[in-house]
Amino acid sequence: MKRTLITLLSIISIAKSAVITSVEGVAVVINPIENPSINPVVNPERPTQNNNEEIVNVSESKDKKLDMVITWDAEEQEIYDFYDGSNWNFSQSDSLELDRDSPIANILTITDAFIVEDSPGYSHIEIGDGFSVTLKSTDFTFENANGFTGVNDNDNVYSTLNITDGSSMNAAFSAVGLEINVDSTSSLTLRGFGASINSQVERSVVNLSPNAQLTLSSIEKFAQQGDDIYLNGVSFSQNPSILKFNGNTGTAIPEAHLALLSALPIILLLRRRTRFN
Repeated sequence: MKRTLITLLSIISIAKSAVITSVEGVAVVINPIENPSINPVVNPERPTQNNNEEIVNVSESKDKKLDMVITWDAEEQEIYDFYDGSNWNFSQSDSLELDRDSPIANILTITDAFIVEDSPGYSHIEIGDGFSVTLKSTDFTFENANGFTGVNDNDNVYSTLNITDGSSMNAAFSAVGLEINVDSTSSLTLRGFGASINSQVERSVVNLSPNAQLTLSSIEKFAQQGDDIYLNGVSFSQNPSILKFNGNTGTAIPEAHLALLSALPIILLLRRRTRFN
């Protein structure tokens, strides 16, 4: 019994850093870091997942002059124009405005805001390669068929949206090389009926921290988009048990819970062996 317990604890320890699966009755341990099919390196300059609470660091732009932070400075309760210069503090940037006709070439931080973006459908907000928008304690809704996107230039460098500190975002889609990171206190809704995590031009991904929530237009969409939904480097396609569902909302399962769930077939096998021994 002692040997069984020690083996079981070892299995759970391994499962915290790897995925345990079963193929034709044979237990296989898959390390998501070492196996490129589990954790694909889309952009080798930056990781494709967050580690629990941490937000993925954005790489600096080649033009350091543009690599400055612009912060939210609006006092109104509801904002309808994302590009209105009066809503932003440009004191740490050489920029004086956000150009709605050009990709965002800065690092933007929005804190304690309620934004209802009502631009015409399919006008979207482009984030430049290597730049980011971070939401902190913010609710951001696109009223029409819009969302944040990266830039269509076929260079496979991600643009980044970080949803943090109890924030929520409701959009029709993400597209064109956009990496969205959702922390454990926040939620993302992509309500589009097509490929709402759209990788037709450049691959887009959603990285969930444990307890983060993702809502798609239907439960079937998770299977269709499973290659682009990650928890700690493991995609939903590779291991559907990384999410638990309530309707069409998936919540990322905390790491310890996932480890026990992954180890369950082996635990049962050990119990069976113990009985016969």
